[in-house]
Amino acid sequence: MDLDIEAYAQVMAELSAAGPARAEVLARRGLDEDRWEAIDTAWQARISAAIDEAEDGISPLLSAYAAAYEAAQSARSPPISLEQFAQATRLMQASGDVQAALARAGVTMADYVQGSQHWSRRIVEDPELERRFEAALRGR
Repeated sequence: MDLDIEAYAQVMAELSAAGPARAEVLARRGLDEDRWEAIDTAWQARISAAIDEAEDGISPLLSAYAAAYEAAQSARSPPISLEQFAQATRLMQASGDVQAALARAGVTMADYVQGSQHWSRRIVEDPELERRFEAALRGR
């Protein structure tokens, strides 16, 4: 295995948005499909084992991967604003139609997921952000 957990998470984040440019993403890292498959299989096995071994909470390896993946996603593009996140959430709650709500809010599913990862923890930890989110959720 040639990549540490941070580099592995970064490649995973890049591949999640690569679409038909997958081979280009791998080539920039000096990888081809076969090498990537071996690396991915090895990391997936380590992550699965870490999940199985973690009896109380999240394993340090999974936590490190999640943090590195989030950082890589954020580096690719900034998350949607708190107001956009609230608006898309409000529209989803009101309609029950995720795709239509996201389209109406002008947000892609990938943007919404990234926004959720970014904002959810911050909202819980910061009372002012929570107040702003609740107000935006009510459309104020």
